[in-house]
Amino acid sequence: KAISDKDAKIKEMKDAYLRALADAENIRTRCKSEVESTKTFAIQNFAKDLLDTVDILELAVKHVPKEHLEDKVANKSLVDLYEGVSMTRSNLLRTLERHGVDSFDPLDKPYDPNTSHALYQAPMPGKTPGHVFAVEKRGYTIKGRVLRPAQVGVV
Repeated sequence: KAISDKDAKIKEMKDAYLRALADAENIRTRCKSEVESTKTFAIQNFAKDLLDTVDILELAVKHVPKEHLEDKVANKSLVDLYEGVSMTRSNLLRTLERHGVDSFDPLDKPYDPNTSHALYQAPMPGKTPGHVFAVEKRGYTIKGRVLRPAQVGVV
């Protein structure tokens, strides 16, 4: 009887030990996950502030008439400036992507209020009602979470 009592006690202690190990592993995993989450979203405000700069660079590139870029001799300064702004914009976007910030364009997709902000609504012949027909500002996510909703026009 003494041996069976000791065997039961050993089994009970082994079970408690294994549970403690599992709890410790769960805590370690949860802490690692929380640290990752904190790192990811610590840059959230900084990244969101940089999006205004991306928008300005995008507008600058978009508003240079293509015909002015064709004559590289007569418009050398403009072409150089255009290329510099384009490279800066591309580099900034790549840097944001390395840190988990991705852009999305909901054009011609069903309007989703979770990812887009409707600035205006207008009837558009040939377009499906409830779909996005214009994107004023691209939307951005950070690790799958909406950082800034796209600003759109909806049919």
